[in-house]
Amino acid sequence: MPGRDLTVVGLFLGGLLSVAILLGAFVAALVVSQRRRIALERDHARRLLAAQEEERSRVARELHDDALQRVALIRHEMDEVAQLAPEAAHRIEGVSGELVDLGTVLRTAAHQLHPSVVEKAGLVRALGELAAEFGRTAGLEVRLALPAADLALPRAPGVAIYRIAHEALRNVVKHASVSQADLSLDFEAASGALRLRIADAGRGFDAGAARPEDGLGLVAMRQRAEALGGRLTVHAVPGGGTVVTAVFAAEPPA
Repeated sequence: MPGRDLTVVGLFLGGLLSVAILLGAFVAALVVSQRRRIALERDHARRLLAAQEEERSRVARELHDDALQRVALIRHEMDEVAQLAPEAAHRIEGVSGELVDLGTVLRTAAHQLHPSVVEKAGLVRALGELAAEFGRTAGLEVRLALPAADLALPRAPGVAIYRIAHEALRNVVKHASVSQADLSLDFEAASGALRLRIADAGRGFDAGAARPEDGLGLVAMRQRAEALGGRLTVHAVPGGGTVVTAVFAAEPPA
């Protein structure tokens, strides 16, 4: 009997071991599959964002090389007409002023579509110019806390951080009802991560409630961060302001 009992116990333990091995293999396969799916989703998101940036660049070039040149040509023609028809000079001057404003709008749009300053002068200067632009166009004072020296970043994370900052500041103008916001960019040596933070002391909102009017903006910001292996969080309290934080690895995943 004892020998038979040991055999039964052995068979039972062997069965448990086989089940454990099968479960381990299943879990490992599931983890590998999940990681592969996440990698494919990130790759797809990166390709999609790259295509969007290329299209933005194309439209920006069209605005700069075509539309703005046409506006300048029309202004020049109107100046000549004003000399030939002094009696209409006042009205022509008014229209010329409108063309100046139109040129400013088109130039700003081209800059927003393709922030070439990120590539040419670096992210730190680009964020500084972005803050100045919101001050000029929206009356929003953006208090900056940026690295003293520029950061050597690949194009993709630099543009992503710029786009997220732009969208977050746009949301401040649209929803916060404040005249000031804070924008900071820090490099955390311990974790080797870049942290972008945009905060305001405005109206805030219920982060758990859907807001159709700006939901796409939040989705786009999250997609940009996650496509590069980063993460974006939004902390908001009704009446207590909003904080948008995006964290990126200094070396984004391939």
